[in-house]
Amino acid sequence: MSQHGYGESDNRTDCQRKRKESLPEPQLWSVFIDVPADELSQFDFWVEYAAASYCHDNYVAKTGDKLTCWANNCPQVEQADTEILYDFSNTTITDTSGFVALDSTTKAIVVAFRGSYSVRNWIADATFIYTDPKLCDGCLAELGFWSSWILVRDSIMETLNHTVSEHPDYEVVVVGHSLGAAVATLAAADIRTKGHPSAKLYAYASPRVANPALAKHITAQDGNYRFSHIDDPVPKLPLLSMGYVHVSPEYYISSATNATVHTGDIEVLEGEVNFQGNTGTGPPSLTAFPAHNWYFGKTDGCKGPGLPL
Repeated sequence: MSQHGYGESDNRTDCQRKRKESLPEPQLWSVFIDVPADELSQFDFWVEYAAASYCHDNYVAKTGDKLTCWANNCPQVEQADTEILYDFSNTTITDTSGFVALDSTTKAIVVAFRGSYSVRNWIADATFIYTDPKLCDGCLAELGFWSSWILVRDSIMETLNHTVSEHPDYEVVVVGHSLGAAVATLAAADIRTKGHPSAKLYAYASPRVANPALAKHITAQDGNYRFSHIDDPVPKLPLLSMGYVHVSPEYYISSATNATVHTGDIEVLEGEVNFQGNTGTGPPSLTAFPAHNWYFGKTDGCKGPGLPL
């Protein structure tokens, strides 16, 4: 098997046919349309942690600092009793950035990953090569996203394990937006195998991260909340034709950009491939990026200027 996870073949058409045959059947139905109001409030709350991960003072912080958002896009998090336990950035080839925080109000230990900001982040975004994460038989992950996780894994797991031992009644929550959501998805899958099986995942605007085997494995772990928004181009990448699929279910947000999300604006769609949601809104388009930036609010509002290395 090659590093791309496909059998070696000199016949390109045959290889493409095999890739297509390996994809799961598209799903054309949803579980329910209106999400309960209490769930909507949870979705709106946890995205603020994803927003907070873009703020420089949170991922380049001092232990014990409280989380803040200068863009005023994480008011609920700012009101909570929070403490940064560990921050990470600018130390790996992928520039994986974020923080581990203790939320004593919500009783949660939060691992948050920042979305794309630096040149190294964009390289991680565009790798599109498979690697074996050794999470299950036949499972393959996108190399850039998996590398972004394993390069910071040891320190995060040390912090997480220590904190869980001190606060055994706190839940573990992994969050991220865009690239951060991709890393969060694979991190949550791995964290669950390392003593924290009930860890929850809130992934906003995540690209596809897995082949069908790994996507099914993560789906079966449960506790996954993966959000897409109208025609956001990022969840459409890497392409289905490359063998990548999504973790199920998809919480598809149909409300307009800059609009408040109501319970009837979220449809819950099952399946690793489902054309009733974001996948069915057409090919990726650069003109649709406003939809990528708005998940219950301006998710990347704290992102700094320019494009650093």
